[in-house]
Amino acid sequence: MKVFIVGKYNTFVNELIKKLDKENDKIYVLTGEKYSGAKPHRVFEQYIFSYSGDSIIEVLDSVRPDVVIFTGAYDTNYQWQNIRSESMHYMSGLINLIMSSEMHKIKHFIYLSSNQVFETHSADPVTPDAKTTATDYTGLAIAQGEELCRMFNETAELDITIVRIDNMYKFPKELEEVNDICSDLCLEAIQKGKVTVNNNTSFSMIHVNDVVFGLYELIHSKTRKSMIYHLSSGIEITGVEIAQMIQSSDNAVSIEDDTAGKKRRILLDSTAFNEEFNFKVFNTYEKMIPQIYKKMKKNKKAYLGKKKRDAEKEGFLNRLKSLMLALIPFVENIIIFLPVFMINNRAVGSEYFNKLDFFLLYVLLFAGIYGTKQALFSSTLSVIGYCFRQLYTRTGIELLIDYNTYLWIAQLFIIAMAVGRLRDSTKAIADEKDEEIRFINGQLEDLVNINDSNNRIKNLYQNRILDYDDSLVKIYSITSELDSLEAGAVLFYAADIIGQILGTQDVAIYQIANGDYCRLFSATSNEAKKLGKSVKYSAMTDMMQALNNHQVYVNKTMNDDYPLMASAIYRSDEIIELIMLWGLPLESMTLYQCNLLTVLGYMIYNSVERADRYLDALANTRFIPETKILTMDAFEELHSTYQDALEHGFTEYTVLATSSQRRMSYREWSKVLSSKLRLSDYIGINKEGQVCILLTNSNVTDAGFIINRFQEMGIYCTLI
Repeated sequence: MKVFIVGKYNTFVNELIKKLDKENDKIYVLTGEKYSGAKPHRVFEQYIFSYSGDSIIEVLDSVRPDVVIFTGAYDTNYQWQNIRSESMHYMSGLINLIMSSEMHKIKHFIYLSSNQVFETHSADPVTPDAKTTATDYTGLAIAQGEELCRMFNETAELDITIVRIDNMYKFPKELEEVNDICSDLCLEAIQKGKVTVNNNTSFSMIHVNDVVFGLYELIHSKTRKSMIYHLSSGIEITGVEIAQMIQSSDNAVSIEDDTAGKKRRILLDSTAFNEEFNFKVFNTYEKMIPQIYKKMKKNKKAYLGKKKRDAEKEGFLNRLKSLMLALIPFVENIIIFLPVFMINNRAVGSEYFNKLDFFLLYVLLFAGIYGTKQALFSSTLSVIGYCFRQLYTRTGIELLIDYNTYLWIAQLFIIAMAVGRLRDSTKAIADEKDEEIRFINGQLEDLVNINDSNNRIKNLYQNRILDYDDSLVKIYSITSELDSLEAGAVLFYAADIIGQILGTQDVAIYQIANGDYCRLFSATSNEAKKLGKSVKYSAMTDMMQALNNHQVYVNKTMNDDYPLMASAIYRSDEIIELIMLWGLPLESMTLYQCNLLTVLGYMIYNSVERADRYLDALANTRFIPETKILTMDAFEELHSTYQDALEHGFTEYTVLATSSQRRMSYREWSKVLSSKLRLSDYIGINKEGQVCILLTNSNVTDAGFIINRFQEMGIYCTLI
């Protein structure tokens, strides 16, 4: 199922993604335009766009999800500090998402509401059909979202479900997520060493893991009896009881009773949801509240309020910066006015500059650069300067009754207003065009991002389709290649074939030596040999648990001590070989790849079995009678096979020629040598007629131990 989640990544959203990914759902996330982090590996594709942007239509058109989840009341993109602005963004985003979902015929739209839509006391649990009673602005905005969903559900062809979650509590990973009753009280206990509670208020809570489980059941339900559901534990609790549970974990915490006001009880009735979806709460208050407190206390540095202080500091600096930018034109105006005033004084009575009005030029300059506001300010300064200069030679009364003064002032302000207004209108037109260009460029950038996302998805599905369409041809080619190999070379080249099919250069095949250890047989790279030549596979409990159940092991935790993927080759339900893979990209560790590796394991087993049956049939001609010594032809054929595998980098081996001071029959050689060798080593006759030992998966250093071992028995070995 394709699930489209709308909301910022937080503890709740991450837990929901984790659950859906575990159940093999394909997850898409719309994060909002403020997100700047990387895409989590569990998310198939993420989109960093505004909820109210036009790009949502293209996003839903490319995704075509089965269900859209608007996290709403639990979306931390909305901080609800500026209520008016946040309410506007909240509603516009929700309307855009619903209308876009309706346009693309989305099967199911889920709106997550909360207990905040109820504020008044209720003696009985509040049922889903009860009228909302929100009084604060956040609750009103969430309730308006519910009304919007109801209207669209009744008038549009869109199946909308409203889920009210009752006081969801969790372990907050940062200060921003301390927004529920439980974590608030835990934080107060950590910071102050005491908890202040009001015993007149009672409510119920539900843990985030139970919420995720309930939502999963709702998402995957084919039919729903109601439009509105309540998701709650239904178990009443007070602040005093929470404080007592915190105190049980830390005796240093004191409880301060601040009981005041009337009794207030709000519990959401989730009976309908529990019965319809067979839902039960698994996380109890007694278990989770002390656990949350201990985790928060252990990570208390994350809740010291540094981010909040930094945000407040940054906000003050931004306001100060805005104020300084606004004052700059006025400061410039005053600075320029001073030399203009002095120049005007010097020009009075001058033969050349007497007719030139410097104040008018000064006003025109600022009107043309800054517009009407600065034009009026510069005009005011000019009038003050003009009057001050006139008072040098005239009295104030003479200046006031001189109509030429008023004509000059009127002329100055008219020109200032006209030029300033012209400049403002020109700038408004230019800004409008720039805004339109930015908007179009933003849309273009969004379309480019959506197109890139579509191309990635297209390529992924295209590769799957090609793999599916080519599967018969691929299986036939693998079978033919395995059958064409010499009897002893199947496992050498099987590692290379597996790497080619699954897209990795790091494949190793180990043979089981005993109940605890396996021995490296073939590897395609040094990375594939990282576990060593001998591995205690019985200690790799996670891997062996999957393999013993005939499943493919996938290293989801990225443990360096385990391969990224592993499978086994079985004989009568017993593991005889282990196939280990490294260097796989995350997108290749899928169910399809697991099934493909299983099929390859069966094909390799069949080829090995055919080769073993062939060799068993030739046992009388390959071995010297009554010995474990290969004949000259058989040994040279084996030597050639290992030499070819060595040249391809699949294995390493060493050949030792043996000699002894006393004469021994082949039967005696066989008995003495085989008693000190591994089951995977071979004894044979070379072209010179010498009894030789082929040590598999061994280098010169490893051979030194064998040479010393036989030398103590009077048998001398020489490296060939």
